[in-house]
Amino acid sequence: MQRRIASGVVVGLLAMGITACGSSSSSDTSAASSSSASSTAAPGGAFDAAVAKASAPISNWTGPTGAPKPAAKKKIVVVTCSSQGNGCVRAAQGVTDAGRKLGWSVQTIDGQGNPQAWNGGINTAISEKADGIVLDAVPPALVGDALVKAKAAKIPVVSIFNPDLGKSSPVFSYVTPDHTAQGKVMADWVAAESKGKAQIVLIEDNEFPELVQRVDGFKAELAKCSGCKVVDTVQSQIGTMAQKLPGAVASSLQSHPTANYVISPFDSNATFTGQGVRQAGKQGTVKVAGYEGDSQAVDAIRKGQIQAMTVADPAEWMGWQAVDEFNRAFSGQKAQNTPVQWRVLTKSNVPATGNWTGDFDYRGQYGQLWGR
Repeated sequence: MQRRIASGVVVGLLAMGITACGSSSSSDTSAASSSSASSTAAPGGAFDAAVAKASAPISNWTGPTGAPKPAAKKKIVVVTCSSQGNGCVRAAQGVTDAGRKLGWSVQTIDGQGNPQAWNGGINTAISEKADGIVLDAVPPALVGDALVKAKAAKIPVVSIFNPDLGKSSPVFSYVTPDHTAQGKVMADWVAAESKGKAQIVLIEDNEFPELVQRVDGFKAELAKCSGCKVVDTVQSQIGTMAQKLPGAVASSLQSHPTANYVISPFDSNATFTGQGVRQAGKQGTVKVAGYEGDSQAVDAIRKGQIQAMTVADPAEWMGWQAVDEFNRAFSGQKAQNTPVQWRVLTKSNVPATGNWTGDFDYRGQYGQLWGR
C-alpha cells in the first residue's frame, strides 16, 4: 500500500501515541450492569464477560517453549517511528535491554517521523553490516525498496506493531497484537459500560491498515448491541490532526447532542479528541477511549480526566519478543509470530504508577529460554 504522509511527525503519532487525555471510568460497574447489557445485546452478558476477560492481569505465558542457543556478537539496528513516539521509544528500549542480555550490540536510529529517515536508517544498517533490523512502527509499505536491499544482503527484518503482510513481504517476523480483536473488545467495553445505550462519535484514520482493522472489528462487534449506535464518523489524518481534529470533534458533538462516547483509533489521536470534547463543553458527559496504552494515556486515566479507557500494548515486552525472533532467524529456524498480549485498562485497574508493561515476568521467561 502506498501512502503519502504530510507531516514530519507522522510515525511518532502513528502507532505509538505521544500524549493522551483521560477521564474517569465506570468500568468497575460493568459487571453489575451485565443484565442491562445482555438485554440489548448478547445473552448472558457476553459484553461484560469479554471486557472482564480482557481486563484481567496476564498470568500465562503464551510464547515459545524453547529456543536455540543464542548466537554471539550480533548487531541489531532499530529504526524507530520517531523519538517523539512514546511506544516507539519503549519498544526500542526493550530491544536494547534484551540484546544486552545476550551480549549483542543494539543501535537505535531516530526515524524522525519521516519516510526518508526510515529508508535512510535501513540503508545505514545495511552499509554498516548489521545482523538484524527492527522496524519499530515503521510501515513496511513505505520502505519497500530498502527492505528488498536488506533481503538481498541476507539481513532479517523484524516488524513491531505493524500488521502481518503475508508471505510476499520481505519481513522475517511480525511482533504485533490482533488489531481486529482489539477493536472488538473496544465495542464490548462501550456496550457494557453504557449499559447498551452508547451513542458514539467514531474517529477514523484510513492511512494505516492496523487502524482500519481496529475500526472494522469495532463496527462488527458493535452491531450486536441493539441499543448502541454510531451517530457520526469523523475522518482524521495524522499529519493534520493537531490542527483539525479538536474543532471537528467539537462540531460533531454539538451537532449530535446525544453522543456520550468518542472512540479514537490510537491514544495520541485521543489527545486532540479530548481537546474537542472540552471545546464542546462536554467534559463529564462524554467519554473518550483509545488504543495502545502510551504513558500519557495511562497517566490521564489514572488521574480521572477525559479518557476513560485504553487497549494497552506492552511495548517493552514487544522489544524482547523481537530479539527472540532474531535469535531464531540467526539459527535458521522459522519465525514464531506469537500474537502480542494486551489488556483493557480503565481507572479500576490502571497501574498505580508508571506504564503497563504486561504483568508477566517476560524478562525471566526469555532468560530461561535463552539459558541466561
